[in-house]
Amino acid sequence: MKLLLRQYLSSLNERDELDVVLPDIMSEVGYTVISRPKRGTTQYGVDVAAVGPHPKTGQKSLFLLSIKSGDLTRDEWATGKQALRPSLEEVIEVYIPKHVPTRYKDLPIIIALCFGGDIQEDVRLRVDAFIDKNTTPGRLEFEEWNGDHIANLIATGLLRENIFPNAMQASFRKAVALVDEPSVCVAHFHDLLQQLIHTSPKNLAERLRIARQIYLATWTIFVWCRDAENLEAAYRGSALATLRMWDLCHAHFGRTKLSQALTEVTQKMILLSRIIATTFIEQHVEPYCKTVDGLGVSVPSASSVDINLKLFEILGRVAMSGLWLIHVKAFQVARINPDHESALDNELKKCETLICDMIRQNQVFYTPLRDDHAIEITLVGIFLIQCNAHEFMANWVEQITLSSIFSHRTSGQYPCVFREYADLAMHPKSGEGYREEATVGSVLYPTLGVWLAMLNDNSSFRNLAEFHAKNMKHSTWQLWLPDETSEEHFYVDSAVHGSCIAPLTTSGGPEAFLEQINREIVACTEFGELSAVQYGQWPIALMACQIHRLPIPPHFLTMRLLPGEADVEALDDTSDQGVE
Repeated sequence: MKLLLRQYLSSLNERDELDVVLPDIMSEVGYTVISRPKRGTTQYGVDVAAVGPHPKTGQKSLFLLSIKSGDLTRDEWATGKQALRPSLEEVIEVYIPKHVPTRYKDLPIIIALCFGGDIQEDVRLRVDAFIDKNTTPGRLEFEEWNGDHIANLIATGLLRENIFPNAMQASFRKAVALVDEPSVCVAHFHDLLQQLIHTSPKNLAERLRIARQIYLATWTIFVWCRDAENLEAAYRGSALATLRMWDLCHAHFGRTKLSQALTEVTQKMILLSRIIATTFIEQHVEPYCKTVDGLGVSVPSASSVDINLKLFEILGRVAMSGLWLIHVKAFQVARINPDHESALDNELKKCETLICDMIRQNQVFYTPLRDDHAIEITLVGIFLIQCNAHEFMANWVEQITLSSIFSHRTSGQYPCVFREYADLAMHPKSGEGYREEATVGSVLYPTLGVWLAMLNDNSSFRNLAEFHAKNMKHSTWQLWLPDETSEEHFYVDSAVHGSCIAPLTTSGGPEAFLEQINREIVACTEFGELSAVQYGQWPIALMACQIHRLPIPPHFLTMRLLPGEADVEALDDTSDQGVE
């Protein structure tokens, strides 16, 4: 375990990685963190400040951490803006006399030299000489926090009070060791999450500890996946971790110190999940999206089934990343500065362009194989409509509708309800009753019908209605809604829940079709009772649908996700109620 953690630490960058993880580790093992890294402010050499016991006397002391990444070399000790020695001199000459809060001025001060690796031998004497010169016993002392020391802190935090017993350690080790086998890695990581959650925390402190363990474990998987240049396991693991974290914490958000800490660690988990998703897209999607069939060729398989499944999965991930950007813009519109707002608009436009390029260059996106690919189509639709790309969305949905109808009538690879790979690989078969079994129900066709009706494509809707009447009388067309049990099971997929709108009929035309669905939306008040919706964290609800393969509730098609200027004040009034 310690070796794994030490290698993990040595690969962390200083900014936004080691300086993010280290304060959480310190909180986990009993330190009180009073200052964390901030952007845009002068820190005078101190990245983290905390109060904790003196390592020798046990006396309450003030720890001032100056953090660097990797090994400490001669250049990183004395040369450049980011060198450690100038930072330490700033701590001694400026921070301690001028910046230490009054209530901590009488405490013994320990300056900790923090780095993920080791001090190289050619700089050891220089470091020791500096420490000897500036040490005042009992008042100002120095500690070396290298990779070994920080790994011990992590292990202490993770294993403390036997909350991380041998079975969990085994799952953690296997997940880290098998990051280049994503399915196996995610299976072991899922086992780890299950074991952590099932420890039944007795109080908020235990709940906070488990939340931090989930966060640190996810960081570890991400770093190892990044080194292996395969972020598949990191993406899937972080999505599971985010949903588990939300389920663990959301009911305990509040204004107490521990409740605020739960809110903070949940925010960090969401941010980490977004960082991983962005990195995944930059490395595994963007390089191929402008080439004809580029994404399909990038899939390491010649099977059309593999390509179809993987590309729709990737499309959903890109759309989900874009929806998080919309969420950030919606909830920070009141306090975002013009430069940041412009950068966010550029990111949204970039994501919109990426999705459109993916669909244009890869014909597979016109022929969904699984009926539950309705989830990805809806995610893309919600995003594109918010970006005002109505025309592109209308053309895409029309092509999917016509292609799916044609494939069914010509016994091609039409959309089917099967999810097992063996069934999909053999689809379609020619046996008696097979076609009815493969299309016994559908959320895809009514989803297409909703989009056609909303986008005023009456011609394509008539084609869909005719197909429904002539070829799909046996099929139950339906949409999914949450019920009173959904909140308990929605984020962790612990049981079957929800209800459906069925049977949906298209014979009355698009207006009657939408009216039928609107009546059910109004009647389904349970949607508004989902915690992710109540706290304004609606992308988490969409993420739960994406990961657990639940059809997306039609309520999302009626939501106004990007507020106008008149909504800004209302957002400010509610932003303190939950996670921003």
